[in-house]
Amino acid sequence: MSSPTRPTVRTGRGAVSNPTGRFEATRSEAVDDGWGSLDEELPPLATIVQPEPARSIISRNDSPDISFDQSINPYRGCEHGCIYCLDGDTRILMADGSDKRLSELVAGDQICGTEKRGHYRRYVPTQVLAHWRTVKPVYRIALADGTELRASGDHRFLTERGWKLVSRGEGVRQRPCLTLNDTLMGFGATRGVSSLEARAVESSASLEIVEIEPLGHEAELFDITTGTGDFIANGVISHNCYARPSHAYLNLSPGLDFETRLFYKQDAARLLEQELAAPRYRCSPITIGANTDPYQPIEREYRVTRSIIEVLAKHRHPFSIITKSAMIERDIDLLAPLAADNLVYALISVTTLSNELKRTLEPRTASPAARLRAIRNLHEAGIPVGVMVAPIIPVLTDAELERILAAAVASGARSAAYVLLRLPHELKDLFREWLDHNEPLKAKHVMSRLQAMRGGRDNDPRFGARQRGEGEYAELLARRFATACARLGLEQRERFSHNLTLFRPPVLGPQQMSLLQDD
Repeated sequence: MSSPTRPTVRTGRGAVSNPTGRFEATRSEAVDDGWGSLDEELPPLATIVQPEPARSIISRNDSPDISFDQSINPYRGCEHGCIYCLDGDTRILMADGSDKRLSELVAGDQICGTEKRGHYRRYVPTQVLAHWRTVKPVYRIALADGTELRASGDHRFLTERGWKLVSRGEGVRQRPCLTLNDTLMGFGATRGVSSLEARAVESSASLEIVEIEPLGHEAELFDITTGTGDFIANGVISHNCYARPSHAYLNLSPGLDFETRLFYKQDAARLLEQELAAPRYRCSPITIGANTDPYQPIEREYRVTRSIIEVLAKHRHPFSIITKSAMIERDIDLLAPLAADNLVYALISVTTLSNELKRTLEPRTASPAARLRAIRNLHEAGIPVGVMVAPIIPVLTDAELERILAAAVASGARSAAYVLLRLPHELKDLFREWLDHNEPLKAKHVMSRLQAMRGGRDNDPRFGARQRGEGEYAELLARRFATACARLGLEQRERFSHNLTLFRPPVLGPQQMSLLQDD
C-alpha cells in the first residue's frame, strides 16, 4: 500500500512543497509508489517568467496598519523564496445585517464573510483589512433571480463547483471560469432573514448564471482584503484580494509556484505615466515593493523597477522603496539626485545576521553583509535609509533584534521598524513544513510562542495586532525595540516627510497652443 511521501527540498528554494491553490476544485497528494528513493535529490526548479498585461499600475489602500496609501508592485510572485475587483455600487453585507456600497467601505468596517466549519460553509463576521481600487475592463453577470454583478474578468465568485473566474483571459488555459451552467453560492437578491451569523450557506434563490457579457469598456473598480478571505457582494460569495496567497487566484500554488512562476508588469512605465497624467490624480507618496520585492533576481534582465523609478524621477514624484536586495545599489544614480529634494526614502529589510539561517529561510536573497553594505552605500550617497527587521520569528530570530539594529545604525540607517511573523491562509502550512524540515527541534516551540502572541491561533488579522502581536511576550518585544532605538538614536518606524510640491504631471498627446504665445 502506498504512503504519503516526505517533501524533498529543491535546491535554492524556500518552500518545501507546492500545495494546490485554495481555489482549486481538486486536491492531489504525492505518495511513495516504491519506484524511487524518498531521499533522492530533485533537480533545481527553473524560473518561468511571463508578462502580465496589466491595465493599471498603482494600487491604493486605506489600511491603518500601513503608512502609505499608494503602492506599485512591479512583479507578481517573488524568486527570493522567502488585485481583483467589482463595481463600486456593489452592495456589501455588513456584520449588523445592513449593506453598504463597496466603494464606500473603509478599513476597519465590520462585514460578513464565510468560514468552513466541519462539512459546512457558514456566514461569520469579519473585518475589512484594506480597500483597493483600479481600472479594468468590465463584465456583467446576470443571475436567474434578477441579481446583477459588474466585475473584472479576473474576479472570482464561489459556485457550487468551487471558485471560478469571471473570464479566463486571452492566452490563458486551465483556469476555471464561469459558464451558463454554473450556480453561485449565497442568498441572492433577497436575504429573507435578519441575521445570518453562523447560518450555513444555503439558499432557495435562483442563482443560476443566465448571462455573462463583456461590456467593452474600462471602469474604476474596487476590492477589499478581509479577515476570512471573502465577502458577500450583491448576495453572493466573492473572493478577497491580496504575496504568496495571491498566487492561488491564478490557479498556481502559493508554495514553489510563487517562487518559480513569476509575472512582470508589462508596459509598467507607460501605464504609470498615464495614471500620473489623469486629471483626477492627486500626488501622494508611492511605495514600491509593498507586496513582492522590486529587486528580485529577474529585475537584472527585465528592469521594470528601474523603468518605474525613471518615470517618477522625470516627473519629480515622491516615493519609497522596500527591499531585501542589494540590487538597489544599481539605481543610486537615479535615487541620489531625488534624495537631495526629499523625494525618496529607502527601507532595507534584514531578517537575520546568520548566513546559515538566511540560506534556508531566504535562499535567494542578498546576504546579511550585502544588505548592510547597501544601507551604507545608500547613506553615503545622501539617500535617507531605514532598516525593517522583518519578519521577527519567535525562538529563531527574535534574539537578534538588538544586534540587527546596532549593525544597521553602524551602516547609516536613520530609522527602524519591525513586523512579527504573519501566517495568513496557506502560509501557515508552508511555514510548518519549513520548520519540520529545517528546524525540527525548535518547531513546536516556535509555533507555541507565535500562537501565544496571536490569541492561540496561527494568525490574527485584526488591526493593531496583526503587525506586532499581543500578550506578555509581544509587549516585551515592543519594549526591547523601543529601548534599543532610543539607545541607538533611531527613529521608530518611518517618519520621513516626502516633498509633494515638485510633482509635475505628464502631458500626454498634442498640447493646446497658448493664446499668449508669441508668433
